[in-house]
Amino acid sequence: MSKRGAITRIRTLYAVFIGVIGACILLFFLNVFTTSEPLELAKLMENRGDYGIIITDLQSSPELYRHDFDVEGLPEGLDAKAKVSRFDVGVTAASQGALASGKAMWCQWLQLFCVLAALAMTVLVVMALVSFYIYVRRGKVFPRRNITWLTWAGALMIAVSLGMDISTYLERTLALDLLKDSQWVPSAVAEVHVTRILFGLTIIFLAEIFKIGREIQEEQELTI
Repeated sequence: MSKRGAITRIRTLYAVFIGVIGACILLFFLNVFTTSEPLELAKLMENRGDYGIIITDLQSSPELYRHDFDVEGLPEGLDAKAKVSRFDVGVTAASQGALASGKAMWCQWLQLFCVLAALAMTVLVVMALVSFYIYVRRGKVFPRRNITWLTWAGALMIAVSLGMDISTYLERTLALDLLKDSQWVPSAVAEVHVTRILFGLTIIFLAEIFKIGREIQEEQELTI
């Protein structure tokens, strides 16, 4: 393939990549603006207290899962029972101290870290793509800084995944503390999203392949 053909192919791939990223960003903001959590929290605080939190995607405890709930509004002659496997909970209080805890603070800091790390990872990936395009036009394929940027991007991906998993677990244990004397006691089980970690490891693995390619390229240049 000629150099011009390679550059055209890269431009096409970049256009597809930008389109996919743009669609993901659009879907993210649509989900943020259409979510009912802020409205539900405001409604709870107006009716029951001045302070409140909403904890989502709680795992049901075995005791709660064994409890059947009648499904209402079915056509005549039909009967159905429902079981709760996961649920959301909104908790309100008259004072902020009733909801304040070390777990809540750590959740906030972890979530902030995940947002900043995800932004840094995105910037590194974009910089690596732009640098790769520039170096291809110069006839080079494995710039050293691209390898460093991709390695950091993969490490940040793993850190974001672990930070999100830890934050979710702390939220579940916080809900367990708040609801321990109620019927709706959740089951606080730690989950690790292996897929996100494998994706980060894959990026680091690709960076190592590029590093080997650069070393081979340098050896060939010295030989010539």
